[in-house]
Amino acid sequence: MNNHKTPFRARSALLAVTCLLFPSTAPYAGQTLNLLNWEEYLSEAVIERWEAETGIKIEQVYFDSGDKRDEVLAKPDHLIDIALTELISSSRFGQRGLLDPIDEQAVPNLKHVPRRWRDSCGAHSIPYLWGTLGIAYRTDRLPNAPQSWADLLEPANRDEPHIIMMEDHEDILAGPLLHQGHSINTSNNDELKAAFELLQAQSPAVLTYEYVITSLRSQRYLDKADMALAYSGDQQVLNEVEGVEGEPWRYMVPEEGTLLWVDCLSIPAKGAQKALAYRFLNFLNNPKIAALNSAELGVATTNAAAKALLPEEIRQDPTIYPPEAVLQNSQVYETRPLEATQTRRRIISALINAHEAR
Repeated sequence: MNNHKTPFRARSALLAVTCLLFPSTAPYAGQTLNLLNWEEYLSEAVIERWEAETGIKIEQVYFDSGDKRDEVLAKPDHLIDIALTELISSSRFGQRGLLDPIDEQAVPNLKHVPRRWRDSCGAHSIPYLWGTLGIAYRTDRLPNAPQSWADLLEPANRDEPHIIMMEDHEDILAGPLLHQGHSINTSNNDELKAAFELLQAQSPAVLTYEYVITSLRSQRYLDKADMALAYSGDQQVLNEVEGVEGEPWRYMVPEEGTLLWVDCLSIPAKGAQKALAYRFLNFLNNPKIAALNSAELGVATTNAAAKALLPEEIRQDPTIYPPEAVLQNSQVYETRPLEATQTRRRIISALINAHEAR
């Protein structure tokens, strides 16, 4: 879900090959595609190749939580041409007629994406990247590396703010539910209440519920944060943001298990440039382009042909491509009743309001 820089030689080798593949043309000079996306979640090298090939600019609108993304997509006057989504949001907005069903014939490069990943995005989106949810932590500030969700949720120094969480009604509950032995998809009010109570008890140790990359990039809490709820790959961005030697930020998956997330790309029904949007989706799934994007971001690609092109050091990095034992101990989000989603939204609202009232 977020930028992770790889060694220069690996990136430059992929970029050199890609530049030979796509001669520069600009038949659509002056046009712009608007992409709703996480910050630093599309390689600059990929953007440059697309703009050189087509003359079409990529303008990105950033969000820092799924809830904020959904607020944009729900607005009747948004100008988004392509949106980063996931199965639950794309299914919900698709059922409301706000996202188009994907025409797979318009994305021939989807042939490189295994059915497993395509099924993970449903009828209204196509796969982009995937990874895990876990704990980012500073090795230079913690005497021991975290092992469990309890290390994040029930810290020893609970009265000292030092943890960063996130304002997302889905992902903030995954850790507490896993720690308590429940499904991340539960609709059981007692289980959701128990997870809420665990987050309430943790709250005095929380610096902010702003996404960790957004928070630290703005230079807040640099001297205090030592743990954060994070996505695989985030640690690389955090080390770049801090700019300190030794790359103190690391990432781990807790022993109780994790969320296996799959990010998808969707086309809003009211988009004015659908042909170009499909062209961009097909471009992203060209194996050479998908490999370049994955290498630049340090996030696992859903494109099998692209993965085969990645440098060995990336394919063997367990924070990018987790071992089978981690995958077997992972859960994925499933669609659930709207009432359960509303309960989750009330939980995050209550946490934020109580924290701000302190």
